[in-house]
Amino acid sequence: MRRVILLSGLLAIAFSALMPLNAFAASGNSQWTPLLEVAFEKKDLEAAVSYLIDDKNIPISDVIAKAREKGFGYTRIVDALIDTKSLSCEQVMIEALQNNAPPLALFDSKKISGDYGYTPELILKFLVKELRFMDLEEEQLGKEDQNAETRKKNLEIITKVCKSMIIDEDFTPFDVMRNLCLAEANNEVIAKVSKRLDVPQATTFKACPKHAEYGRAHISRELPQQAHIVIGVDHLTIDDDSGRGVISPKTP
Repeated sequence: MRRVILLSGLLAIAFSALMPLNAFAASGNSQWTPLLEVAFEKKDLEAAVSYLIDDKNIPISDVIAKAREKGFGYTRIVDALIDTKSLSCEQVMIEALQNNAPPLALFDSKKISGDYGYTPELILKFLVKELRFMDLEEEQLGKEDQNAETRKKNLEIITKVCKSMIIDEDFTPFDVMRNLCLAEANNEVIAKVSKRLDVPQATTFKACPKHAEYGRAHISRELPQQAHIVIGVDHLTIDDDSGRGVISPKTP
């Protein structure tokens, strides 16, 4: 347990130090441009990344940007970063996503899936837990404005991962919402991801009953019949024309 807490703390410190960097800035605008150019001169990605990260401690965002500029794919860049001595697999996953790598780059990485055993479900679970920890870290430091922006970016990352699971990995919307629920995503995240991906309310409630339990009161006529059965009993608003106080389930 102590090791897990320590790892989260170290990751949060490392990430917070990197957050102010513009993840999408061209590597040509970096103060490290001359060194980056020299490192990639021989077009050996793995050697260049190892040299820049392990020996020179160059910001990861700059290394990713330069590697992309040189034509390397995101999955190979991810694997090269994992091979460094300085970065953990978990840090690489978050750094890659924060620097515009598509989630598929993580799903296709043999090092992430093979060496470290991360399936798409486990990647999502890790992200929900770690990105929430980062939100709380900033909030505890009193950085309310920055925390709001961080929360927005983190939600975008989680949404992209969920969308990629559906499009690239053949997960159903139900599977994705179920995995979000199992990852203990909060109600706000579940609601926003569901809306962004156009997941029917009935599917979301069926995948994560606790979301229905703690969600807003629903007018019964707004919900499809399947949702009535899934929810079981839920408060109605005064606008409901049924005149009843609850929605009764048709099946146990």
